[in-house]
Amino acid sequence: MAIVQEFFNIPDEIMTKISTGENKIFGGEVRNNKGQIVKLLRPVSKLEATLYYGWKYRDTLFMMGKLGMAGVKIYIKSKKKQEPDVVVKFREALKVYLNAVRKGALTMEIISDVMEHLGELKMQPNFEKINIALSMEELDVLLNRMFEYTEKLAEDNAIELTSLEKETPSQSVNPIINLQRCLETQKRIFELAS
Repeated sequence: MAIVQEFFNIPDEIMTKISTGENKIFGGEVRNNKGQIVKLLRPVSKLEATLYYGWKYRDTLFMMGKLGMAGVKIYIKSKKKQEPDVVVKFREALKVYLNAVRKGALTMEIISDVMEHLGELKMQPNFEKINIALSMEELDVLLNRMFEYTEKLAEDNAIELTSLEKETPSQSVNPIINLQRCLETQKRIFELAS
């Protein structure tokens, strides 16, 4: 069974009598209390109904549109809030680090730079709430890749990892701490290999 909504054009004088209970709507007909047909109603299309209500409530819709635009502007403005300089510097250092890993050009200076900015980031009040534009899931993927890279780096340089360094990053530990642990291991490898 389907239920369909029908729209009708009802003249004002008949609508007044419907409102008072003098007339009633039956399908597409308006009948009086005696059951006699007073008016056959003309169906209107959904477009006509939408235009009618749009025009009738134009002031309300206009105000809602203005409020909506104000909300959008506030949202955009809040998104454009300046990030703390510490976050920007950390993200840039991380980008340099990842590019160096990709190209096989990682150096002690790059690792030290990321570690320095990571330390500055950890010193911030509300450190746990700082958004570094990586979701926790993305950060976990990054850490797993870094861990794999660290193991490969140690193997390529014939450096034995400690039992703590061999442990895979724990998901229950703060990802930033795991990131710092991988960087410290890589720094140790570089120091021993040079």
